[in-house]
Parts: sequence; C-alpha cells; structure tokens
Amino acid sequence: MIIITGTVVIGRENRDAFIAAATHHVTLSRTEAGCISHAFHEDVMSPDTFVFVERWRDMAAVHEHFAKDYSRETAAMIRKMAVTSSGVEIHDVASTRVV
Repeated sequence: MIIITGTVVIGRENRDAFIAAATHHVTLSRTEAGCISHAFHEDVMSPDTFVFVERWRDMAAVHEHFAKDYSRETAAMIRKMAVTSSGVEIHDVASTRVV
C-alpha cells in the first residue's frame, strides 16, 4: 500500500476556493480503482492549515492518479493558493496491523 501525505497552509482569502477545489479533487480521486481512501482535514489548532491523507493500492495506481488532468490542475491551483506547503510525501508501506 502507498500512503501519500501533504500539508498546506492556505491564505484566508483563498480558503473557500481551496475547500471547493480540494473537495472536488477528493471526490474524483475516490472513484479511481486504485484508491483505498482519500481525504483532507483542517488542523483545528492551526486554522487554514490542511492535511491530505491518501491510501493507494500500489505505485501504479499513484502514477495513474498523478497523470489525471484534474490531479495536475488541482496541484497547480493549490500551489498558487498556498502560503506554505510541506510538499507531497509518498510512503511505501510494507505491512499494516490494526490494533
């Protein structure tokens, strides 16, 4: 499984546009065959700081996702709205245990 994370701080003036774009992106991503889960959350202790957490079947699914027009367009839009960003972190998970 592949886990993708990323944190972005959005300027207050771009908040509504960011939430609309991110919601649209997540909705489309969830329809992809290789998507296990995809979400974004706001850090309640740091307003306008959003964290994306995605789980994908494998790297082939990630490559397919990144090749989608909507994925590239959303990433470009978020870069323009971001005050700061951690970038995209890709984690290759060998095993998972539910405790």
